[in-house]
Amino acid sequence: MYTLIKRLVLGLTVLSMPALAQQHGHPMMRPDTARGMMQGGMMGQMGMMPMMQMMPRMMGMMQQGMMMQNPLHRATMMAFVLPAMADTLGLSEQQQRQLGELKQRMLQAHRARQQEVRQHQQALQALFQNEQQPDPAALREHLQAIARLEVDDRLAPYETFRQMLQVLNDAQRERLRGMQPHQLMAYMMRLPMMEIMPMMHMMHGREGMMQMMQGGMPMHRQMEGQHGHDQDGHHHHRPR
Repeated sequence: MYTLIKRLVLGLTVLSMPALAQQHGHPMMRPDTARGMMQGGMMGQMGMMPMMQMMPRMMGMMQQGMMMQNPLHRATMMAFVLPAMADTLGLSEQQQRQLGELKQRMLQAHRARQQEVRQHQQALQALFQNEQQPDPAALREHLQAIARLEVDDRLAPYETFRQMLQVLNDAQRERLRGMQPHQLMAYMMRLPMMEIMPMMHMMHGREGMMQMMQGGMPMHRQMEGQHGHDQDGHHHHRPR
């Protein structure tokens, strides 16, 4: 598990450098400067401290099964790991192929949405560069588009997981329901970094990941309070 956290932290560090620099007004916010600093080996001083501070928090979340308590988080993880459960669930070659295709379509759509988000963010930046106080209607158009894309991105793994369940037979679905959190986590730990990063993004969204890196916890986790969910996603109270 510690190896997984280190891989996740490294990936988050690379992705978060421009955002962290922009927040603190550092010249690294320029893409050309960011590339130069990363190539020069200076990125660690800027971003590794928030990443290292996040490591114990991420490990605690995994060990306590917090990812399993949120039904959307559980569904997101399942959409990523289910195609790899051939031996555990007894998947046929046809099932493996169908599950893999569903997963790849989900990832392709995620990449396309993130590209659209970047385009809207660039358009917002251009509005402020062109005029000191741009028209609120123009800002609203791009902000609403970004919000819709983020919602679609958070919901896509849940929809994909529902489609994946239809590929399984009754016995396989029952076996999947009976798996314990630590068994599912073992599959997640085998995911490559190129899949862990979009999985975390689709779980928490861009803002949630930034909150985690800056020492906080995603707002949806804070709001859960003393409540949780069982393996089937039913809401229950945690014992005091």
